[in-house]
Amino acid sequence: MPLNDTKLRRIDGKPYDGPEELADAGGLSVRISPKGNIAFQFRYRFAGRPVRLRLGIYGKISLREAREAMEQCKKWLAEGRNPAAMMRMAKAEAVASPDINMLVAEWLDSPPALKLVKYDYWKRMLALHVTDRYGKMLADEMAPTDWEQIFRRINDGGSPVQAGNVLVKMKQVIRYGLRRRRITSSALLLLELNDVGKLAQNGERFLDDQEVGIFWRSVGKTKMSQQNQLFVRLVLLTGCRGVELRLAKKKDFDLGRRIWTIRKEISKTRRGFVRGLSAAAVELLEQAFLIYPDFEIVFPPATLQVDRPMSANVLLSLADQVGEVMNITDWTMHDLRRTCKTQMAKLGVAPHVSEKILGHKLTGMLAVYDQHDYVEEQQQAADLWASHIHSCSSIRP
Repeated sequence: MPLNDTKLRRIDGKPYDGPEELADAGGLSVRISPKGNIAFQFRYRFAGRPVRLRLGIYGKISLREAREAMEQCKKWLAEGRNPAAMMRMAKAEAVASPDINMLVAEWLDSPPALKLVKYDYWKRMLALHVTDRYGKMLADEMAPTDWEQIFRRINDGGSPVQAGNVLVKMKQVIRYGLRRRRITSSALLLLELNDVGKLAQNGERFLDDQEVGIFWRSVGKTKMSQQNQLFVRLVLLTGCRGVELRLAKKKDFDLGRRIWTIRKEISKTRRGFVRGLSAAAVELLEQAFLIYPDFEIVFPPATLQVDRPMSANVLLSLADQVGEVMNITDWTMHDLRRTCKTQMAKLGVAPHVSEKILGHKLTGMLAVYDQHDYVEEQQQAADLWASHIHSCSSIRP
């Protein structure tokens, strides 16, 4: 008679003196030890020889799962494959299947990831939102709904944009694993950004003349260190990206010639460029250089005082501190770049010059044929912008 769970439960783990083997059907049977240990087995013939294949222990796999395994073995036989060899291969693949921790670590060591300007930021974010909590899960065993829970948790925590950003990065991780044949499941790629979060909107915020004046005066009223006050003011004066100034080294500047060379490894476009500086920016940089005269980095961590760049998350804190004093908080550090570009346009600065100041690539035929740096024009525009900032800061609301 076919086996059933009631019979197997009565035998499992109890002293047993019955038949050593009980048949089910189709070649499936169980072998039972005197101590009541039950093992499923499948009997078949391959290449003319009898084979007894152990499928698993009762309790670790169910009777239904043993029957499903037997059916899979029969399919392999029909294809001319030896089920014993196929099961060994399946077990080896299961052991070798990387978990999320391994996939993220391998991606972080990959050339594309190592070129990221915000590499340290994404290393922290993936640890915070993915690997610290879900790192031991096997990607090949995860369905889209399993992945969705990870990003919905970020979304439910009040960060839908961050959920979308992490999804985009994890898709890069999974694609890297697929290309290297480390995994076979592309379940994550089925998720769309709208399923778990949303894209960051292109910003339109910039500071008007009155807000520029309030900003400049407010920086000096904060409790932040002198070097951080210099940092925030330089972002507005130069129109630079925060990461460019955060990672800047003293050797990148020729203060006598009023030139700042942005190295390609910290440039968003991965192309180095030169930025003309205003006399006001040079004055602030000279002050910054004197704070830590023996350091290579211009802006190290203010509290630790070690020769390495300040952390990326400090920039958010700096903007928050200034915004609190301003009593105007609906702006970000990146909006200072937009302010610089917009205000320069109002001051009559040529678009290609302000684009060079911001470190943008020129478009169209200009990008192909115009390789001039416009350093003198940048410096004149930067001086004009600095003069306007100081004018705005002297006008009280």
